[in-house]
Parts: sequence; C-alpha cells; structure tokens
Amino acid sequence: MSVPSPCPSSRNAPRFLVLLGMVALVPTLMGCASESPIPGPPGGEGALLPDLATFTGLPAAPRASASSAFWDHWGDGRAELSGYRVTIPRYGAPREGEMALIYVTEPHDRRSWIKDDDATSPHRVEVLKLIRSFQFLTGIYPYSVFSSVFSPVDRWGGEPFHPVRIHLDVQEWCGSVSHRVWPAQNRLRSLRLSYFASEGETLREVALPEGTLFEDALLIQLRELDGPFHEGGDWEGWLVRELWSLRTGHGPVAPVEARISRSSATRGPVPVTRFQIEAEGYQRTIDVEEAAPRRVLGWETSTGEVAQLLSTERLAYWSLNRLGDEGVREELGLNPEGFLPPGAGSACALPDADSEPPEARTGG
Repeated sequence: MSVPSPCPSSRNAPRFLVLLGMVALVPTLMGCASESPIPGPPGGEGALLPDLATFTGLPAAPRASASSAFWDHWGDGRAELSGYRVTIPRYGAPREGEMALIYVTEPHDRRSWIKDDDATSPHRVEVLKLIRSFQFLTGIYPYSVFSSVFSPVDRWGGEPFHPVRIHLDVQEWCGSVSHRVWPAQNRLRSLRLSYFASEGETLREVALPEGTLFEDALLIQLRELDGPFHEGGDWEGWLVRELWSLRTGHGPVAPVEARISRSSATRGPVPVTRFQIEAEGYQRTIDVEEAAPRRVLGWETSTGEVAQLLSTERLAYWSLNRLGDEGVREELGLNPEGFLPPGAGSACALPDADSEPPEARTGG
C-alpha cells in the first residue's frame, strides 16, 4: 500500500504563523488591565483552531445512534475506573509504576471538540472519554504521563468509536511535552509544544490513508462496547502509533502499515479475546475479557511494557476530592499515598526551635 507524504502541507503555514503570533501577544495581553480576546468564529472567542467543526469531516448527523444497551450501562452518571500495575521501559531499564484507566461519557461541542455540558443540538456530540494516567520513577526524578482520547459514541462512519481528539502530556524534571492530535477522514492535525529543541513547537497536518486507526483509541475500540470491532474479523490497514510511544521513540506522527488479529484465549481462569497488533516490527498483545463489561485485563508490548489489571470500580470520582477520600484508591489496587512506595511520600518532622541545627552537608 502507498501512503501520502506525512510532511506538513504548505497551505497550513498561515495557521502556524497565527499560532506564533498569538504566542508573541501573550506578554502584551498579560500587561493589560483586562483581557482582550482575539475574535474567533463559532469555536469560541480566541479559538486557536477555529475550523475544527469542518476539519474532522463528520456529517451533519450520525449514521446510527448508540444502542440503548450501551446507554443503560454508560449513561448512569458514573465513570469506570481501573487500577493497573505496570512496567514501563525507560532509559534502557524496566520501571515499575501504577496506572489508572478511566472511561466516562460526556458531551462535547463539535465546533471546538471541548467538553460543554451546555452544548445543544446540532453541535452537541456525546463522546466516550478514556483517560490513561501513570507514574514511575527514573532514578531521582519521577515521570508523570497523562493521555486522553475522545471518541463519539454514535456511528459517524468508519470503525465505531473513531477518535476526534487525542492528548498527551508528559512532565519530568528535565521538562514537559504537550501533544494534541485531531484526526479527520484523510488527515490529522498535530500540535506539539515541547521543551526540547529537537521537537520544538509545531503545528502540522499529516495526510492519512482512508480508514487509518489510532493506537491510543484501541483501548476503547477493542473492548467492543457497542458491537464488534471490524465486524468480528481481523483488520489490516494503517495505524498511527500511540503518542507516548512516539514521544519515547522520537518518531514522527505518521501512519504505518499494521495488522490486528484476534483469537480466543484465557488469562488465568478468565476467557478473553486476545488482540495481537503488529506494526513494522512492533507487537502488542491486548487481552479483553469476553464477558461484560469487557474490561482490558492487561497487555504486553515488544518494547517491554506490561500492564496487569488490579481492580475496577464505577464511581463519580470527581466528587471524591476531600481529605480521607485517598482511601478509595485502595479499592482500585492503587497506593493511597500516591505512586511512590508506602512511606516515601510522608512528611518529615520539623526540628524543635531550640534544637541544634543539623550538620551541613558537604559536596564531594
């Protein structure tokens, strides 16, 4: 198969210049007594990418609505939270950590693809949001990785739950990276804001073959929450690797030839559908339980990443933000003190005011 060039289109240069111009205006705006938004179209005043309503190429209405069975489970006003124990390869060594996967439905405004509880028809689109949050230590400093995928629940064409927006945010002590991708029918838009000079701050469009999938969204699509993936058969086509893998591998945002096969297996005593992903030397195995709610029980990759499900709860987690709610993390198999080993996050006792000061540490 041939694929269009992943190089940015020349027609997008003005948008990138607009982005740079907006960045240059920040000091001026901050110095004003009141904020002066840059006028924008329906995406909202000052919208950075005001053409998202047309860019994604969704038709005026979905071809089919999500089933009542889907909404009976996912429309209950709660989120599904799952805790995982993970091994993440970084800097040539396996790093132990913990991960949370959070699935929840929410309304978006299709003019901006931003959550908006007040959005009304025809702009309101219900999406299933997947948050993946994990942390691990690399020597002295921690990594915090947060990704989110937003997939409409109705059938708009192509594979069900095809994403309209993907985010990745990575923070560690050297710097931070923020990456946004907006998929469309035959292209994607990529906005990367990086501390690192080799990546820089770029806004690009990349051509895609029709039917391209996104690895970030497979943890939604392969659960088959409202019908089978690819009509229950194997799939071949083009795949954009997950943004975290592209970040650690310093790869371009570009489609690669891929194959997804399925088989029946067991994970321990649990019957699963085992999905095997192959993409230009990369392999990933994802086990999805056969019985509802078809949770992702775990996965392994050829790069050394391993995830094992610990526990799942359905919760209105956004209300669990009070002192004492940390204990709910234990229900997910997660450390209530955070991702560090128990006791590592405990505050140190301050010395008495009358005590002798500690001896100064000397370098050596």
